Amino acid sequence: MVRPSVLSRERVLSAAVAVVDREGVEALSMRKLGEELGVEAMSLYRYVDNKAALLDGVIESILGEMRLIEPASRAWGERIKCRARSLREALVRHPKALSLFATRPAVTTQTLVHLEAALDVLREAGFTVTDAIRAFQSILAFTVGNTLSVFSILPAAERSSPAYGALSAAEFPRMCEAAKVLSRWDSNAEFEYGLDALVRGLDARLNEPVAAAKSPTKAKPSAPKRRARAS
Repeated sequence: MVRPSVLSRERVLSAAVAVVDREGVEALSMRKLGEELGVEAMSLYRYVDNKAALLDGVIESILGEMRLIEPASRAWGERIKCRARSLREALVRHPKALSLFATRPAVTTQTLVHLEAALDVLREAGFTVTDAIRAFQSILAFTVGNTLSVFSILPAAERSSPAYGALSAAEFPRMCEAAKVLSRWDSNAEFEYGLDALVRGLDARLNEPVAAAKSPTKAKPSAPKRRARAS
């Protein structure tokens, strides 16, 4: 049994990630984590306040695996794409934890460091505060959503595959031609295509010319009303 004195927040969170990787988010509890570490569950509250804090810590621990290699280009688009790729690589290593990233906000200080850095790239590029948040949320949603759709692990009883080969070419000509391509689909290339398209679109919005403010048109003075003449 591990002595509580040799525990640390990092070790507790690492063990929590191990439980999630092996058994899924639903299996994670203080009791289960205590068994994983060989300690009483009550001793864990020194490092995490409750189940919600534990889940936030799992996100923190996984994000801590991000390895950023700054691109040679200092263009904001390349820098933000580098961050998106690093996030995806970390997420792919923990497919059973993906739902946490789709449903929980950034909470811990160590997690917010990544958000701060991404927003800094966008603000330096010239995005307003509002547009920087929108751009960040768009890139994050695409990265997490794409990774979730490709790498999430479903229980065997819930899995299904479309029978493209059984489709009628007369009724589904586009799907039949797509099926030939999908048989050799590259999910990494799909991610890069979508990420590049998203960043290009954001860059185009950033560089849209600001419409010159039109000077207000002066209203023409109305003609004086004629008085009715007495007959």
